Amino acid sequence: MEKADLGFTLIEILIIVALIAIIAGLSYPSFRGTVRRAALNRSQDAVFSALEYARIKAMETGNDWVVIFSPSDSSYTVFSDNGITSPGPDGILFTDDDIISPSYRNNGTLDGSAVGETSTRRKYWLDKGIYYGAAPDVDKLACSNQSGTPPSDGISFDNNRARFNLWGILRGNDGAVYLTEGKNTRAVSVRAATGRIKACLWRGTIWQ
Repeated sequence: MEKADLGFTLIEILIIVALIAIIAGLSYPSFRGTVRRAALNRSQDAVFSALEYARIKAMETGNDWVVIFSPSDSSYTVFSDNGITSPGPDGILFTDDDIISPSYRNNGTLDGSAVGETSTRRKYWLDKGIYYGAAPDVDKLACSNQSGTPPSDGISFDNNRARFNLWGILRGNDGAVYLTEGKNTRAVSVRAATGRIKACLWRGTIWQ
């Protein structure tokens, strides 16, 4: 009695390989979209955390903390606008004898000669494939749903920077940061009067 042939023929193997390739090709766009949406979510969470951190630190330290958004390289920088130009006689920064320049303190700028500011400087970048901006269909302002369109560079804060003072409120007007990967749009907004920070997602007709 002959044994049954349990092997595969070359044709059968080629058919299986072809089916695997077809299935992989069909699923790749969906997988790529999932990866990009995950990156968008992470970038939104990171921007939200940076703004929240700056607000808390401003209330803790009594001087402005600033987040500067840079569309040119998809980055944002957080720093203490303390105006400290020297650590003072003890040689240690952030002690009572620090020397502060009034013209540098709370001017909204990272002054190169203010060593107390540069020592707090932290620069971050959005996830790869994520940039400041909004999808073409966005026709309401984040996250209030007021009529209007996002700015072309995706940042509506005055001078592209959010400045929190010692009360934890925003200097200037309400602002928002819009983030997109080309198709979906997320945003983080701040109310000037209260300093409230809110994250939202564009659902095609409304921010939620």
